[in-house]
Amino acid sequence: MLALVFGAACGDDDAPPPVDGGAPDATALCVFDEDCDDGVFCNGSERCARSASAGPDGCAPADVTRCLPLEVCLESEQRCEADCARGGDADGDGHAARACGGDDCDDGNAAVSPDAAEVCDGEGRDEDCDPATLAGAEGDGDGDGAVRAACCNAQPAGGLRCGEDCADGEAAIRPGAMEVCNRLDDDCDGRVDEEGMTPFYADTDRDGFGDAARVVATGCRAPAGATADATDCNDADASVSPGAREVCDGDDETCDARSDEGCPTGAVRFTSGAAGPGTVGSGTIFYDDRCSEGSALVGLAAAIDGSGVATAVAALCAPVTVLADEAMRPWSYAPEVGATVRLTERGAAGAVLDDARCPAGAVVVSIGPGLTLGCAVLGVERASDGYALLRAPAEGSVGPGGGAPTTAFVCPPREVAVGLFGFAGAGALGIDGIRCARPDLALRD
Repeated sequence: MLALVFGAACGDDDAPPPVDGGAPDATALCVFDEDCDDGVFCNGSERCARSASAGPDGCAPADVTRCLPLEVCLESEQRCEADCARGGDADGDGHAARACGGDDCDDGNAAVSPDAAEVCDGEGRDEDCDPATLAGAEGDGDGDGAVRAACCNAQPAGGLRCGEDCADGEAAIRPGAMEVCNRLDDDCDGRVDEEGMTPFYADTDRDGFGDAARVVATGCRAPAGATADATDCNDADASVSPGAREVCDGDDETCDARSDEGCPTGAVRFTSGAAGPGTVGSGTIFYDDRCSEGSALVGLAAAIDGSGVATAVAALCAPVTVLADEAMRPWSYAPEVGATVRLTERGAAGAVLDDARCPAGAVVVSIGPGLTLGCAVLGVERASDGYALLRAPAEGSVGPGGGAPTTAFVCPPREVAVGLFGFAGAGALGIDGIRCARPDLALRD
């Protein structure tokens, strides 16, 4: 009891004074505009101002009405709509609102109308009331016809539609562009080099063409010994590929399932060639016998006396053609041995001559002591200048025997014998050299 009296007598200096004899004022000051919302839509948004115009709680009435002067406020729906009875153009941009039959998609913003220019923005503002238009000229900075991704428009069904150009400063990068191996998203689909993952095929012979049956890697760049081309039909031979030149040899060098296409057949020409090395022979009559055009030397005829000395010699010539197999594919030269022609006999008149011929398919390339013949086979092979080449020498050498000549006469490389020259007469015979020429067969592509 004493404690209560003491407390009442001392009082509380911090207690607020009574107002009009009632309880102290407990009104709280606002902090945010939302604290002042009176729940009425049409009168605008109240503000937390704490100014002279504000009430005890710091709230001030809205300074801007909710709707434009030519709009009607619908409190029950909490929205504004155009006053169609007064023209329906609330923002005064010359276009009535769509609600009033006009074409203005935002009658509350004079910057938005069908006459306005569309601006590139990421917020989705539709300035020209056309949701398909994403931007003006500034939306395609590289001129590739694609709008950059930063330009967006709100769509009637909701959401945004934006441009698809992911690199508007590079015309080669755009939707629909070809994806290449460059570590960039060339077609703006969010993936990098996805179409550049190329299969690479083994290129064992390093001719640039690979074996389709041997994929060795997949990626953007071929590893060593591989290529993106898979059209080689013989990856063990660099002379065989789609980029090779067809050779007249019965094989398919170009991988087109055909052999020797474009190769010639028929008679062979011989270019003007050299004369094999010769010596000054005996006798008084010089001779220079040559096989006819398209023919080459394939043998000799000689008469040998009892001392083993050749007293008469004649050259045997045969026309040379390109030999084809049963499928008519040219593969080698063929001297027609059965159709030989004997050149003029030199030496003893009326002598009986015995023939010595190269093997079938071979021609003379040298004549040695004892009239020994060196023979070689002609093959249809490609050289850098397009001519055919001599193949390996024929097996063994043949000759009629005898003592002439005393030295060997040999044609230069890639040439064959096409005639004889020397001296004869007064009972003496001399072979002083052989005429040589190159078989001329230009291979066509």
